[in-house]
Amino acid sequence: MAFAAQRQKLLGTERPYPGQLWRRGSLQVIIVAVSPTTVTYDPLDSDGRATESLDAFVNAFRRMKR
Repeated sequence: MAFAAQRQKLLGTERPYPGQLWRRGSLQVIIVAVSPTTVTYDPLDSDGRATESLDAFVNAFRRMKR
């Protein structure tokens, strides 16, 4: 399977974009930047900033629907 097709299958329609809110349990984050392989986000309850691989982020977090 081609890399792009494999990534699309993993991500489905839920791909992070800057400005979106995502959560993991009680941790809520806002997406700051997205590259083809990483996601950078700010937790809403602290002043830190984190970067994770795109695959790990999508597997751990879920988008908050408005």
